[in-house]
Amino acid sequence: MSGDYAYVDEQSVIDSITKKFEGNDYTRIGTAFHSIVETGSPVCDFEPEGERHFTYYKNVKTEPVPCGRKLTYKEGEVILDVPQCKVALEYRNEHIDAFHEVREYKDFGRAIVTGCADMIDGIEIRDIKTKYSVVSADDYINSCQWKYYLDLFEANTFHFDLFVFEGYNKDKHKGDVRGLKLSRYKPSITCYRYPNMENDNKSLLNSFMDWVEYRKLLKYLPTEQING
Repeated sequence: MSGDYAYVDEQSVIDSITKKFEGNDYTRIGTAFHSIVETGSPVCDFEPEGERHFTYYKNVKTEPVPCGRKLTYKEGEVILDVPQCKVALEYRNEHIDAFHEVREYKDFGRAIVTGCADMIDGIEIRDIKTKYSVVSADDYINSCQWKYYLDLFEANTFHFDLFVFEGYNKDKHKGDVRGLKLSRYKPSITCYRYPNMENDNKSLLNSFMDWVEYRKLLKYLPTEQING
């Protein structure tokens, strides 16, 4: 609606509503990182050191990769090296008493909005994101995610905690990110509750629902009864 995001147009939003999201290497890597933060020891297999084969300007190249840990999902595999796993574990230990994957719902009248917090640490919400390119803090500050989450969970502070796989190339690395430096973006991008935030959320939801009805997409939104 704002036109501020070149990578999000109307058709991409329609696709996200009408088509099943199958996941990709980006989301699988993020899931693997999340699982380490959440559990400390997810189910995984040892992956020995070896070589990565890739094409560079139409020439086949190889480079060594260290040993790591392989996490397997229905849609594919993710392989992290030990230093990357340690980054996730260090972050987990910073918030050792946090609650993970907490879901909440709120009835906004025309729709029920739900959100699942990655972590609730005390009275603050933390959202973990793995990144593969240059970070723009404005993308997160200007987003509506944190506003709805603060509303849903009746909290006042929301942190985006970003972890960047430096030099990632989706064609070269796919789900095997061994050898890449994983760095934490600092400081965390922190957003705070503000006066009239709840009304802004209602207004945005009403605009979205107007658009959904105009585009005849209402039938694609989930309508099953929520229990508990």
